[in-house]
Amino acid sequence: MPAVLSGSAAGDSGNRHHLPILGPYPAHTRGFSEHSGGNEMAAKTVVRGGTLIDGTGAAPVSDGVVVIENGRIAAVGARADFGESGFDGAEVIDVRGKTIMPGLINCHQHLDNRHGYGSYQTRAAQPLPYLVARAARNALLDLQEGVTTIRDVASRFGTNLHVKKAIEDGMIVGPRVVACGQPIAMTGGHGWELCIEADGEDAVRHAARQLLKSGADLIKCMASGGFISIGVDQPWSPQLTAAEMRAAFDEAHNAGKPTTVHAHPPAAIQRAVEAGVDCIEHGALIDEASAELLAQKGIPLVPTLGESYVIAHRGEEFGRPAWLAELCRKKLEDRSRHFGYAIAAGVKMAVGTDVIGTMAEEIRLMVEGGLRPMDVLVAATRNGAEVCALLDQTGTLEPGKWADAIVLAGNPLEDLGALEHVELVFKEGVLYRPEALAAATGKHPL
Repeated sequence: MPAVLSGSAAGDSGNRHHLPILGPYPAHTRGFSEHSGGNEMAAKTVVRGGTLIDGTGAAPVSDGVVVIENGRIAAVGARADFGESGFDGAEVIDVRGKTIMPGLINCHQHLDNRHGYGSYQTRAAQPLPYLVARAARNALLDLQEGVTTIRDVASRFGTNLHVKKAIEDGMIVGPRVVACGQPIAMTGGHGWELCIEADGEDAVRHAARQLLKSGADLIKCMASGGFISIGVDQPWSPQLTAAEMRAAFDEAHNAGKPTTVHAHPPAAIQRAVEAGVDCIEHGALIDEASAELLAQKGIPLVPTLGESYVIAHRGEEFGRPAWLAELCRKKLEDRSRHFGYAIAAGVKMAVGTDVIGTMAEEIRLMVEGGLRPMDVLVAATRNGAEVCALLDQTGTLEPGKWADAIVLAGNPLEDLGALEHVELVFKEGVLYRPEALAAATGKHPL
């Protein structure tokens, strides 16, 4: 007979003393039962009874089952499709009344800058050891949110590559990290403080080769100015040329790596597409023509709506200056219109938070902007995996993929607030409890 652990047992705070705080805790050492023990992941775990959203866009399944074996998904379906003998030798987690879905994928993250307190200038001047500490803390926060994969698209000193390795080596706990190292910008371009500055095709090509040598999983270029930069660049100004970006993207594609750009205005988006880019970040000033171009080419957009919203409404909480909060309030007036162009054109979307806000907030804003809840959940899971070049391994609950899954207290298709109540997180079959992670993250924000 399988050992059945109820959802109420999963939330029993009286068992917290069984839970390691900083290390990953395997399936049968997670404190659901006083008799739990051992130091290895259970060979077979069955999560059953909840509403199953598999991330493919298919209709949800009532009384769903996910079977996890050796860190991967062995089977998925409705309870009626499984005989009781299929659960023999397994540890069974009963999640009736809850929702099982793929782990979230944050496609626009900055581990060493997210949740940072103070102005851009203050945060840009912080020393490397402090950035590493913040990055490790943010990895815990992301896992706590139900994020099992992060795409980190800029860090000073290539911090994200080192944090990625520390997580892979088991030194610290966090989501899987797909990292660009540092972006490439023109001299004095957007975010130059954390970029490799390069001018001309040869210099940009050399920068891309250096990044690939250092272990970058993707190459990012700054195709336009930004809203909060230090310097003279403006969000409506294109920066790197199509020829310069093509030099970087050719190197990435030759190495089998994807590419992306920071781009706000149509001219920068069009240059990036001409250069062969695989994804667009932000697109805050996208117009109908550039949206149609992305849709035609099948190039996804990561809109990052939440940063402006959070700063506009709660900027003081994060130490942002009053002028920036006012700028973001004005930006919001136009942002919904530009986002609407992308929706109307049918641009594929992925989900990312940038430096502030949560995945739950970002998903809610995308729904309020006009996307259907199911479409945004697919954007936050399947599409995110595709953008990360990991769709063959994660993003959907399908047999053979990594067991990256979360259990929510409610159904996000009925109430998006359910995404704020993550009860269990599986990353490659290892189970984490958000309340234990929360105990290790310290005061929020930094």
